[in-house]
Amino acid sequence: MFVPAPSALASNPSKIVIVQEHPDLQEFVARLPASLQGYRELILANLVMIGEIPAPTFQEQARIDFLQQRFTESGLHNVCSDEVGNGVAVLPGSEGSRHILVSAHADTPFAATIEHTLSLYPERVIGPGIADNSLGLSIIASLPMLLDFLDIRLRSNLILMGASRSLGRGDLAGLRFFLTNSSVPITAGLSVEGVQLGRLNYASLASLDAEITCRTADVQGASRSGAVLILNQVIHRLCELVGPDALVLGSVEGGTAFKTPARNAVLRIELRQDSNDKLSGLVRSIDAIVEDISTRTGAQLRFEIIARSSAGGLDPLHPLVENARSIITALGVEPCQDCHSTAASCFNDQGIPGLVIGITAGHQLNQPDEEISIEPVFRGIAQLIGMLMAIDGGCCDGH
Repeated sequence: MFVPAPSALASNPSKIVIVQEHPDLQEFVARLPASLQGYRELILANLVMIGEIPAPTFQEQARIDFLQQRFTESGLHNVCSDEVGNGVAVLPGSEGSRHILVSAHADTPFAATIEHTLSLYPERVIGPGIADNSLGLSIIASLPMLLDFLDIRLRSNLILMGASRSLGRGDLAGLRFFLTNSSVPITAGLSVEGVQLGRLNYASLASLDAEITCRTADVQGASRSGAVLILNQVIHRLCELVGPDALVLGSVEGGTAFKTPARNAVLRIELRQDSNDKLSGLVRSIDAIVEDISTRTGAQLRFEIIARSSAGGLDPLHPLVENARSIITALGVEPCQDCHSTAASCFNDQGIPGLVIGITAGHQLNQPDEEISIEPVFRGIAQLIGMLMAIDGGCCDGH
């Protein structure tokens, strides 16, 4: 693990803005989008270069290499990778008594074989992974230069990170590893997602992603009924067990032809509960359902947990949440009512105040023609800077 230099100063110490003593943070932040418009080409250039590098989960190295190149060009300190492939660097503060983490996951849900050429229009950008999470990572790459151009110098050390292994089977491993093994205490963390502007996630539900696989190839009776039909029994039992707010039926895949029963199939689900104990109880019940259906049908069924997060997070009245809400509102954006994100559990598990925020509006999410709007991006960056200023000013001290 790298060790940030707590007392390191940038090469131009005279260029310091004591942002935490700004008399009206909301007013200051409200003016930032107009100032950021002048750096549109920088932001879009980083977005296109990052977005056209394929980065399926566990294969993010090329994107991390590009990010580290940007960190080096910006003169950041301690540019390095860690044991799980996170790309990390430090923008030293004028004092370095606090350490603020700003992270964005580098992976996308698209295979490297998918065409990653982006389409850039005056008001929007289209392409696979552009919202989740090429935009978030490009903001991390652009942030040091934007702060420099705006003459904003924080007292706190700013730790910037492109996180590896976040989606699906990655189970947020990059962010979890860094927070667990950081050599310095993290005052607060911000996780940057491409969309949606206005999201303010400060808590997490107890949740899990899981696969239930069914194999009938070696069982005579089960193969006649087919794996998909057997998984339909599982779905029916799951719907009886939990309500629609607690269960997401993500996908069912299996089979090769119209007239041949599927020999193998897989069901992908998400479960959510408001407590860890309730979720553990559901897991035991699903284990029993899978075993019962397997016994009755003769099929081979397997219930496998892919990713899991615990319940917890910040209080809605925590100063970080209140400051973030006022900053978002000052930019003319309505904060989202849903406060939950699995990424928030990574901060909560380590007792670190943390938020997950979005940068712009997006559409067709997780589709090859995923789309983001350009104009709201400047408000999204302004909210990020405002939140950094609030943390730098001490809003998390003593909590």
